[in-house]
Amino acid sequence: MPKIQTFVSSAIEQEISNIVQQKKMEGANHFEANLSNVTSMLVELGLRVYKLQGERQGGGFSQIEFNKVLLENVIKSNLVCQKILAITTQNEEVKGQEGLSNLSLIAGQIKNTSDAVMENFFPAKEDHD
Repeated sequence: MPKIQTFVSSAIEQEISNIVQQKKMEGANHFEANLSNVTSMLVELGLRVYKLQGERQGGGFSQIEFNKVLLENVIKSNLVCQKILAITTQNEEVKGQEGLSNLSLIAGQIKNTSDAVMENFFPAKEDHD
């Protein structure tokens, strides 16, 4: 096996020693749990992470694609809810009850409540003239 000499801070050395001690407490012998083996394992893990980051830069997370999928699903959910609401207002059990069978009234209440919630997150800009 090739040998690589590396200098680390005292804090890093202590963290590696803690891992060695933990492995020994879990039953590993001194051949399985020593500074060299643990440091080698951490370097291998670091290389894997490094390679994955390099791969993701080319085709990783896309905010535009995420926004597109999110918007599409919000629109679909909205349309489904509208259809269900329209069907529900035609139900015999709610016909004749103004608050439950009037689709325009219900839609207005939903819009007002939605606007109030949105106002909490995105306050309207006030014009100071």
